[in-house]
Amino acid sequence: MQYPFIKKSYVESLLDYIAYVKPDKLLSVGDELDCQTISTYARGTALEFEGSLQKNIIGLKGLLKEFRSAIGRSKPFIMQRSNHTTRIEKYISRHAPAFSVIDAIKIENLLGYNDKDIKVTYNRSLTEVAKGVIMGHGDEGRLYNHAGQTALGLATRTGKNVVCGHTHRQGISSASQGYGGNLTTLWGAEVGHLCDLNSSGMRYMKEGHANWQAGFGILYEQDGIVKPELVPFNKDGSFIAEGELWR
Repeated sequence: MQYPFIKKSYVESLLDYIAYVKPDKLLSVGDELDCQTISTYARGTALEFEGSLQKNIIGLKGLLKEFRSAIGRSKPFIMQRSNHTTRIEKYISRHAPAFSVIDAIKIENLLGYNDKDIKVTYNRSLTEVAKGVIMGHGDEGRLYNHAGQTALGLATRTGKNVVCGHTHRQGISSASQGYGGNLTTLWGAEVGHLCDLNSSGMRYMKEGHANWQAGFGILYEQDGIVKPELVPFNKDGSFIAEGELWR
């Protein structure tokens, strides 16, 4: 999402879908908060002194409460560590290391993941989220130019199917290993993004263009078999899932 640079129509449609379908669990591949003002390229510029970080944290908490409400209080809501959100801890470690031991500024506490109205499990490493499927952010390995390849690279490295983000792309790639007709197939799925490409946080893109695809992913699991499916957004925030058009 890279809050606050979300596209509201995407987020609102996704919230409605989650509230209606009530999936068994809700997974986020990270980059929930952009933290633009403490990025390396903002260092020493006017952007670093903009003073918007607290406002954005409050806004993100409100949005996470909406996702928690949509899925229900008892369902798992899992958030993956990511390079954008960990900018907070890295910034403190580099420029104010004495504060790095304070519990209140750890991601889980600062973003309210332990609050009763949010209740998010924060994963700091690759974690199995379904049988034979691990979730990462996508920056744990090599970054590829084509959708699905970054996730597949992690899959072949770990020997598990992988779902991730980071690339802002949406795609599934597969690879088979073995010989003599005895093959094992792994897949990697990159789920897309929920960003508004016309927002101020995306102005670094030349000509307003990026090889990104908006959308989300679904994991279907039955009898120990997991199938990934990608759902792309249309420009108006609508999408087709479960064979129906959602707006």
